[in-house]
Amino acid sequence: VFLSSTCLSSANFSVSSKDGQLCPVSLWEAAVRPVTAGRAGTLTWAEYQASLKHRCWQRGAPRPEWNCSSIHHYEWSRLVLFDFLLQIHQRLDRNCCGFRPRPEDSCVELGYHGECADKDSVELSHIVHRTHDPKHLVFINNKGFFDRDEDNLDFKLLEGIKELPAMAVGVLSSQRLRERLLQSLFLDELYWESQGGRQGIEKLIDVIERRARVLLRYINAHDIKIIPMNA
Repeated sequence: VFLSSTCLSSANFSVSSKDGQLCPVSLWEAAVRPVTAGRAGTLTWAEYQASLKHRCWQRGAPRPEWNCSSIHHYEWSRLVLFDFLLQIHQRLDRNCCGFRPRPEDSCVELGYHGECADKDSVELSHIVHRTHDPKHLVFINNKGFFDRDEDNLDFKLLEGIKELPAMAVGVLSSQRLRERLLQSLFLDELYWESQGGRQGIEKLIDVIERRARVLLRYINAHDIKIIPMNA
């Protein structure tokens, strides 16, 4: 199921309309906290890649020297699949190092893009979990980007990923992706209407389907394993 709204909090969430435009309104859940790792506390790209390499928590408790965060290994695969299809770069690639950003993109306006040379020290953003459920990520800031062509997709999001969830990939390759998306998006009346109804939604799904085909080719070319992920 894909989230249709432009933004999602970890708790109460609603979408209102102002001057014909969607205006997300959210109430933050007190139990949500940033995921931390290492001595600095914040999770860096290097620490994230190390956690993928060590498959943190997949095989029991990790070793102390691995500096694992609390997040279970499978959670990253789920996040990456979601973010790649919607080209959400703010979590894993807020500096826009994996694609050609536009001058008006926030990573360029705020000067983040110039820090790509030292990618290992780049901090991940919007990586959060609940204090009572520390092994699972909470997806926030889920604004998708549908205006990025297939020759400018952010493949940095897939770096270090060796497995993807079987259920989700099965939907991508089953010819039922459009049907599933239509059913899911139809439930969000405000978003459906804001995109111009069925015609506008179909255009968004066209983009996601093209990206899904790109992802399936990437999976085959890089021998990505498709496995059940129940943790």
